[in-house]
This record gives sequence, structure tokens and C-alpha cells, in this order.
Amino acid sequence: MRRISLLLMGALFAVVLGACSAQSEAGDTVDASDGAGEARGDDWPESLKFAVAGIEGQEELLLRFEAFEETMEEMLDTDVELFALSDRTVSSTALEYDQVDIVLSGPSEYILSKEAKPEIELAGGVHRADGHYHVVFIASEESGIESLDDAVGETIAMKDTGSTSGHIGPSGVLVDEGYDLDEDFDIQLLGDSSLEALLNGEVDVMADGVKHWHTIQEEGLEDEFRLIYEGEPLPADPFVLNDTLPEEFKEEFLNILMENEEEVLDAILSSEENDKYEDGGIIEVSDEDYDNMRETYEILGLEIEE
Repeated sequence: MRRISLLLMGALFAVVLGACSAQSEAGDTVDASDGAGEARGDDWPESLKFAVAGIEGQEELLLRFEAFEETMEEMLDTDVELFALSDRTVSSTALEYDQVDIVLSGPSEYILSKEAKPEIELAGGVHRADGHYHVVFIASEESGIESLDDAVGETIAMKDTGSTSGHIGPSGVLVDEGYDLDEDFDIQLLGDSSLEALLNGEVDVMADGVKHWHTIQEEGLEDEFRLIYEGEPLPADPFVLNDTLPEEFKEEFLNILMENEEEVLDAILSSEENDKYEDGGIIEVSDEDYDNMRETYEILGLEIEE
């Protein structure tokens, strides 16, 4: 059985979190209330550590989310510190060991985090524009492959283990369509080289997010490749809150996101590197929204090893 091991990053960072004096039993989702804009509570943390899954290194994190950091500091009346992660699985470790307070997570990373620490909660998510976040399967025109049935017995290039749109999503599509992942296809996880492998003729089919089809169109190559399958929209990227945060703060954080949607999105989109959220929105999310991702993890035999 294949397993994902969550490895601690050497010695754990020493993290000083603000005291949380009022804490109630956590659920899966924070409920919005009518208290948006109220003054900060006495038990709110003096500072917050905020991380973004999928962004490696402090320099890139600052480049892409410094404006968001400043916006949230003003809205929350609390210092916000950006916390860099080294890879997608480390966000779950950081939450589990209370190194971070809030993570803007991918759907796949949320599944890992929820299994590592069930007490974490959701507080809204960033929904991408319609038609901009779903799985596609692309075949070369020369291959003659016109459907998933035609791809049986062929090599399918995917991204890397645990990628929402480049592994878990397309694997879930194939399972839902009744295929056996081990018997029907030779699935190769090629990381960021999957599109290049398709363009160079090294594979006949690739599966990943629709942005790669858009790239093919922008390069004027749509006559050389064929879109053979489009999946349903993938879940929103959720804001994940550590259970160490006070309940009043969790509710107010969601209220602030919902009441200030345009300003929050503008802060995120101030960096062109975040253009995947262009024309998107802030929506309420629930744990059930990620059940399909969770089920695919189980089918793939991917587990968290403590």
C-alpha cells in the first residue's frame, strides 16, 4: 500500500501563540453570525501565523500574500505573520503541532490536515471562476484517442502525489467512471513535466487542471491535441482554522471574509501569481464538500503515517 508520510521538518519551530482563554468544542465548519465588524475579543490572539499550502519559501509567500497580510491585520486588528511551508504535506504537520493558526489550503491538503488533526475547522473558501478549476484529460491528435475508453491500456501522465487537480481529482474521475486504476492504465506521476511530456510525444494522454488546456489554446496547438474529458468543478480552496483559536474569533474571521469579499480578493489578486482566483469569490464551505477527495484518497490507499 502506498502511503504518504508526514515528516517533521527537522527540529520543530518554536512557536509562541497568543493565549486562548475561551475555547469550546470544535465542529467541522465555523458558522457565520450577525456580528461582523465587532471589536476584537479580549481572548483574541495578539498575533496570528498564516500559511498558504502549495507555496514554498518565505520570499515567494511575501511576494504573493503580503497585501493580504496587511489587509487582514487591519480588518482583524491583530498582527498577522506569514509562515512559509516547505511542501504541501507540511501544512497538516504545522496545524497538528500548532505552528500555524490559519492555512489557505488546497482541497487535497485539507484532507491530509483533517486526518492529522480532526479538531480543525473550515471558515469559508476561495471559489475559482466557473470553467477555471476542474480536471481535464487531453490526448494527442495523432494517438487517435477520443475518449477515456480509448485510453485504456495507455500511459496517462499526472502531476505529483496528492495534487488536487493533477492526481486526486483525475484519479477520482477514473474511479467514478468505473475504471481500475492499476489494471486499465499506466499512470505516471511526472510532476510539473506532465504537460511537457504530452507536448513532446512522450505520452499520449495527460490529466490535470483545465489551465493546461488553456495553455495549449494560447500556444495555438489545439489542432494537435484533443480534449477527451472534462470533470465537474473541484471544491474551493478552504481557509482552515486551528482549534486553538477562540470560538468568537473563528466566527468573526468568517464574517470578515464574507462581508469584505471584494477587498479580500483584491488583496489576494494584487499579485499576478494568484490570478487563478481571478473572477472568483469567497463562499461558505463544509467538510462534506471534500468527501469525494477523501474517498479517492482511501481508494488509492494513500494514508497518513503518524
